[in-house]
Amino acid sequence: MKITSRYLEFRKIKGGIFVKVYERVNKYLKDNGIKQNFLSEKTGIPENTLSMVLNGKIKLDADKFVDIIKALGLDPNEFIYAESTPPTETSDTN
Repeated sequence: MKITSRYLEFRKIKGGIFVKVYERVNKYLKDNGIKQNFLSEKTGIPENTLSMVLNGKIKLDADKFVDIIKALGLDPNEFIYAESTPPTETSDTN
């Protein structure tokens, strides 16, 4: 998937409400018991940088977003375009 936006800070959902993408990623990690150090190892993103991204201290750029989504085996559209459904894992058979 080609992501043209430099920063993926917000995604628009029903009713004009905005949700920060990093918050959605962070919630997915917490809901699934995934530790930041595990994600750091899988993505190559330094743990301190990943922590700052997931806490909203620095912006989640498109490259880091793609690295995170790939490491988790998820569909990026679930985080950007889905209304309010939780993200789902992608199939390895694609």
